[in-house]
Amino acid sequence: MALYNLEAVVIRSRNLGEADRLLTLYSYQRGKVRAVARGARRPRNRLRAGAEPFTHGDYLLFSNKGLDNISQCEIIGSFRAIREDLIKTAIGAYILELLDALTEEEEPVGDLFPFLLAVLETLSRGGDLELILRSVEVGFLARLGYKPELGQCVNCRGVLKDAVRFSAAQGGALCFGCSRTDSDAFAVSAGSLAALDYLLNTPFDQATKLRVSATMRTQLKDITASLIRSRLGQDLKSASFLALVKETTGTSL
Repeated sequence: MALYNLEAVVIRSRNLGEADRLLTLYSYQRGKVRAVARGARRPRNRLRAGAEPFTHGDYLLFSNKGLDNISQCEIIGSFRAIREDLIKTAIGAYILELLDALTEEEEPVGDLFPFLLAVLETLSRGGDLELILRSVEVGFLARLGYKPELGQCVNCRGVLKDAVRFSAAQGGALCFGCSRTDSDAFAVSAGSLAALDYLLNTPFDQATKLRVSATMRTQLKDITASLIRSRLGQDLKSASFLALVKETTGTSL
């Protein structure tokens, strides 16, 4: 059985059998990998801490005919600030599920792993959580080849003026003349498109300082939600938990 190392983040962890955990890791080297942490549910097991979601670590695995097994884990970071805050936990769970849903196993994608680390580090520090979330959503989509067209009409490539609509099916903004090509397209302002483009092309520490109105925030959420729904064909399970936390805490997300 061949041994190999992965620097990875645990993006999913579920019980397997009586004492094991089945982990989904997102790694720099191989992208998404599923592997078993034997005995990780036992209190004194050496893999227990490394089997928790959000954990960033160096993992030693050995390959099997079926699922690979995790032999060792050296934790680099646990992102405790996310785990200890209800709102951050809900946002983090949504982010990890989104990454899992958008990616295939054993298909590493360029800068997606360092982007994930930057996302978790920024979420740990806090700030404008709503804008962080929008930045993450559009950032994942762009890095996986689904970057929306925001600067010109996605249909005719013409200049966008005041009357603009957004089409998730076509993957971008529509000018007034092309708006009838998608009956599900919805109205958005040029300012909202510019704000989303800014979030897409600006580092987190600058992007989340952007000042946007309540109306623009709603439109930004509508855009990213429609793109994700169009890509996945369904809503994420963690989205309902996030909505519940939002309602309970009165947080804008």
